Amino acid sequence: MKKKMKKHDQHANEETVTPVESLEDTPVVSEEDAAHQSDIPDAVISDADETAASPEDPALATLRSERDTLQDQLLRARAEFDNFRRRVARENEQLRKTAAQGLMRDLLPIVDNMERALSHVEDKTSSLALGVEMILKQFAGVLSTQGLEPIPAKGEPFDPNVHEALTHQPSMEYPADTVMEEFQRGYRLGDFVLRPTQVVVSSGPPASAEVTADAGGGSSEDD
Repeated sequence: MKKKMKKHDQHANEETVTPVESLEDTPVVSEEDAAHQSDIPDAVISDADETAASPEDPALATLRSERDTLQDQLLRARAEFDNFRRRVARENEQLRKTAAQGLMRDLLPIVDNMERALSHVEDKTSSLALGVEMILKQFAGVLSTQGLEPIPAKGEPFDPNVHEALTHQPSMEYPADTVMEEFQRGYRLGDFVLRPTQVVVSSGPPASAEVTADAGGGSSEDD
């Protein structure tokens, strides 16, 4: 009985002993490394290995270069189209203004003739005078909606940008360089002077009045 037990213990001890060579061949992996490796997907590891192992495909590089070229051409074409659209809009606006200026310039003589005809009517309360005045007001209202405005002149300081001086005359009422009379009304279309106002400009008091004033002042001093 004792011999059998000794044999059984000896056999157990032989099974639990691990050879030294098998321990040296086993890689040592820490718990942290093992957890980190378990969190990385196998597909990512596979793609990274393929990218690092093989260079970029020449066909893919060509496609990327063509994509960049086409994108640059698209941006240039879009910028050129925007510039073209703005230029066409400016040209159309200028063409519209030019056409309106020509039309307004052709209509101004009609307005002038109606105003002259109305000014020569003796009876302002007659049906003819009232009819012409009504038509003139309607006509002026339509032109005003298109941006046509008369240029103020009488009593205003002379401005060569909007006034055309026909002559200078002395005046006791108006100081020098002041519009004293309007010969033909001028108009502007927006900021553009369609026709300057033809005016008579005051040159100040006449010379005789100045001499009289000086003489009067001198006699008072002698007294």
